[in-house]
Amino acid sequence: MRILPEFHIGIINGWIPLFLYFIGFIISVSFYSKEARSWLFNNPKDQNKKVSLFIRLVGQFAMIGYILMMIFTPMDIQQPLFLVGAGIYTIGYLFVISALYYFRRTPIGQPVVAGPYRISRNPQWVGLFLILLGSGLASGVWLYVGIVIIVGIIYHIQILEEEKVCILQFGESYQSYMKRIPRYLLF
Repeated sequence: MRILPEFHIGIINGWIPLFLYFIGFIISVSFYSKEARSWLFNNPKDQNKKVSLFIRLVGQFAMIGYILMMIFTPMDIQQPLFLVGAGIYTIGYLFVISALYYFRRTPIGQPVVAGPYRISRNPQWVGLFLILLGSGLASGVWLYVGIVIIVGIIYHIQILEEEKVCILQFGESYQSYMKRIPRYLLF
């Protein structure tokens, strides 16, 4: 693995896994009703002013930087780490797509507790983290893995705030759900 990326314009660059994720996400969300899309993109942290704007901006800028750099980073498909990264990416992709499916099937305004939500309270975030980590590993660049870890920490802070909002919104049923289902996968 390299510490820093080497930028080149090419066909087999890091844009491919990110583009595939984007297409899968758009196709999944296209099956949502207008109300369901609004519910999906509802930002509970906007209801809780304790979330630091600075932390959110750092996360957003890190993601934009990651995406822009990945577009110009060639993927070394000969490298064994590429296969490891591709495998992690695939697991994350399937996790996100199945979470979106179960989110769509749940009545609007209700907590989602089926499908991957039975093993993680945040399968969309877990899946996105695995997508980013997998694509970073597949690129063979340590900087990308570091960015993904930083973004993961920022997502964790946001998730803690979102859970507070969910407790206020759904009450005891959500607290019971929190006791049964881990925040992420195994912890």
